[in-house]
Amino acid sequence: MTSAAAEVPSTIDGLTPQWLTGALGATVTDVRAERIAQDSGFSSLLYRLHLTGDGAPSTLIAKLPAQSEARGAMETLGGYRRELAFYQRVAGHAPMQTPHVYTARMVDGTADFVLLLEDLRSWDNADHLAGLSMERALICIDALAGLHAWSTDSANTAALEAFPSIDTPIARDLLVPAFEPGWQIYRDKSSVQVPADVAAYAGRFPEAAAKALPALTQRSMLLHGDIRADNLFFDGNRLRVVDFQFASRGAGAADIAYLVSQGLPTEVRRGHDEVLVGEYLERLAAYGVSDYSFDEAWRHYRFAVAYLMVLPVITLIGWDTMPERSRALCLTLTDRAVATVDEIDALEVFA
Repeated sequence: MTSAAAEVPSTIDGLTPQWLTGALGATVTDVRAERIAQDSGFSSLLYRLHLTGDGAPSTLIAKLPAQSEARGAMETLGGYRRELAFYQRVAGHAPMQTPHVYTARMVDGTADFVLLLEDLRSWDNADHLAGLSMERALICIDALAGLHAWSTDSANTAALEAFPSIDTPIARDLLVPAFEPGWQIYRDKSSVQVPADVAAYAGRFPEAAAKALPALTQRSMLLHGDIRADNLFFDGNRLRVVDFQFASRGAGAADIAYLVSQGLPTEVRRGHDEVLVGEYLERLAAYGVSDYSFDEAWRHYRFAVAYLMVLPVITLIGWDTMPERSRALCLTLTDRAVATVDEIDALEVFA
């Protein structure tokens, strides 16, 4: 069935050969849809489409809104609108490389959207549970530096209007209050011994978030916002990045903090945080932004490491219905975040 106003299919059944022919500008005579990423995609439905026809790719990826409670949450957060805006306004212009976008359409005033993207199945999709190597982290840091620098150019200001600040009423009123019940599940399910100061910090998380969020808006760069290993595809030294539903504006070091503190295994990251922030600033300067000092970036990094622990923690609220891998992933990411907070003395910035 197709949404009335804007030729946007509301379900996978609407991606018919006729609709795809119009969307791709190529003749599609047959299509077979295969559901993918069922254990890692919470907020959207992902399909690999196998196409028959003339001039059409043999496969592509279709992304549609979730049909679960996640749909309402993403609509509240503006996640679908952010992702569509990224593919429409930023992809192909900023240095950060994405899959080729065949079409990006959304019905105004609804959550109905469809993305048709290049199929990267021949690329290596990083495993967030296993974590990134240092080499791959540096490749991603370069891509983030390129995106952040591009977004500071006044010529690109109009493209940023669709993306909210990292500090929004929704973040304060929806994400922050969810930390406490998620943290309780973490303490119940994790075997990790949480350092006493980190446990005390978790107990006053809303107060701490009220300090961290304004600090993370002291720079206005376009952030990926969810730079997880699962959203990275590698081919040697080449990288393609996906999933821009949490794209926002803020201090660039926030993206680096999330990538490093949760995307690298603790044994890989340990002892390298300051070095990686320095690497980021060098890459940023190479892209033309040289006024972000180490002291400022390190302060932002420590605020972000402590605050962004909220993301895996609040996801744990869905523990009873989560697949086993998703449970293990959220526990592991929180374990990594806790270790980073402790080892870099991140809580010092809240004093």
